Amino acid sequence: MKAILKRLKPFCFVAVLAFMAWGLWALREQLGEALASANHLMLLGAGLLAAVYLFLNASVWGVILRLVGIEVSRWRAARLWIECESMRWLPGGVWGYASRVVEAKQVGAAKGPAALSLAVELALTVAAWASLGLVGTLLSPQLRAAGLVYLERFQIPPTGFFLVVGLGILAAGIVLFLDLFKLRTRIYNASREILRGLMQWRITLRAYCEYLTLSLFYGVGFLLCLQAIGVDPLPSLLDAAGSYGLAWIVGFLAFGAPGGMGVREGVLYLVFAPLGIGAEVATAAILWRAIQIVVELLLLAVIKACYRKPVLA
Repeated sequence: MKAILKRLKPFCFVAVLAFMAWGLWALREQLGEALASANHLMLLGAGLLAAVYLFLNASVWGVILRLVGIEVSRWRAARLWIECESMRWLPGGVWGYASRVVEAKQVGAAKGPAALSLAVELALTVAAWASLGLVGTLLSPQLRAAGLVYLERFQIPPTGFFLVVGLGILAAGIVLFLDLFKLRTRIYNASREILRGLMQWRITLRAYCEYLTLSLFYGVGFLLCLQAIGVDPLPSLLDAAGSYGLAWIVGFLAFGAPGGMGVREGVLYLVFAPLGIGAEVATAAILWRAIQIVVELLLLAVIKACYRKPVLA
């Protein structure tokens, strides 16, 4: 089996490159129009931000591995993260995580601790993006105004909206605590190790704060793309980062879309459509997506060229 997997790895890598290239090709029309009038210097700045973000975001995995007793440098963790996470462009969206569990032996982690670290990483990442989206929505007058437009369009008053959310949370709690088919017990057993890792508050809080800071940093890159194509009125950093936080969460839930492609851009269009700049914001999001794909391809090529033989811990 190991021999078969080893032979399949080059084909998987080629498939990843093909899907990333397909992503760029699918965006070619929107990119052509945007690049024709964009400020290229600002786009270059956005590309540099994307490269810094990708590496720093990947390196946080090195911090999280400490929660499961694995000591590894952030550089080694980031290198393996970038190499394995490129697999997320394959249809299904789970290949990035699966490949990292398999290849975690390169940093001295067995499959069990590696899977646990990925679960913790996912929980903290979702928490960071959700926090950014929630804070941005609550503090940004523009995002609140856009939200009220949709609430009025569907004739749901704000009090009714929160009532629906509250009832949904209550219903979920009732289902869990009824212990139907021992659901609560299975969830508890599956999450006990994750919770045990999260209870190391110092490391957990550090990782969460790093993800939250990087999410805001990510928003700066998106804002540069908005400014590069001349979106008017230009959203503030709070608007850009908060709206992308919401779009990231929705894209994360769209399991069939590689990297949330198309979903996040659509959400951003809907968020800013009531403000009259939905199409421009969606174009900037497509441009930001393309920049990230190019940056990831370049970093992946560098890693493949410079680190062909991983050093086992």
